[in-house]
This record gives sequence, C-alpha cells and structure tokens, in this order.
Amino acid sequence: MPSEEKLVLRPVSKPQNETEDELVRWFCKAFGLEEELEPVILKEIISKSISGEGTTSKELYEKIKIPRSTVIYHLNRFIDSGLIVRKGRKYYLRSMSLEETIAELQQDMLREFSKLIEFAEKFDEMITRELYGRGRQGSKRKTR
Repeated sequence: MPSEEKLVLRPVSKPQNETEDELVRWFCKAFGLEEELEPVILKEIISKSISGEGTTSKELYEKIKIPRSTVIYHLNRFIDSGLIVRKGRKYYLRSMSLEETIAELQQDMLREFSKLIEFAEKFDEMITRELYGRGRQGSKRKTR
C-alpha cells in the first residue's frame, strides 16, 4: 500500500433498512468518511465506475450543487483512503466494482500486517536476546 493511503476501518452496525442510500452511508462511516456529502459522492463514483465512465470533479459539483473546492476536498479524502483513484481528469473506484475494491484493500492490509508481524518477531527476538542473552526457542508463529 502506498504510504499516502490511510486505511481506517471502524466497527459500525449495519443499518436495519438496507436501502442503497443507507448502505452507502454505512459503508462511508465504516471507512471513517462520515461527512454529509461523502455518501452522495461515493454513490456517484460507484455508478460511473461500474459503467466504465468515471467522473470529473466538475461533473460532481454540477450534479451535487456544491463548490468545486469542496468536491475536490472529499475526492482527496477518498483517494487517501484507497477507495478511489484518479486517472487523468476522471475519478474511479480503485477497481471495477466496490466488491473488487474492498478485496484489493484487504490484500493490501494483509501484506502490511505480514510486514508488521515480521518486524514484531525480529523486535521480540532482539529484546529477548538483550534481556536474557539468548534467543527464544519456538517463538516463530505458524503460517497458515
């Protein structure tokens, strides 16, 4: 995962009414994107991405009727989260669908956590050696 992406996941109860709008709002909230306009923007990006069109900040501000600078602010928050990408002047979901986008983010997280586990193992070994003058036996985690 590029260092400029920041994946934030929060446990959020799914809405009782699973309407399109409620699910998009829930999804944004789970990613820490809780500002009022973000579900509206994400829904538009999802629709345009699935159809292969993408959308521009100009198209979004004309449709939503908010200042273009506000649209760009929210688009940057989505880019920082890793959910959307910019290709030329257009914005798209990171992958062809929301499901594929989440699967890619999951793979990124697994890769990053593997690196963290490797670091933690090395660090534990160094601390153990420092404290006891020897390495721990049998401390390696089992791989799945």
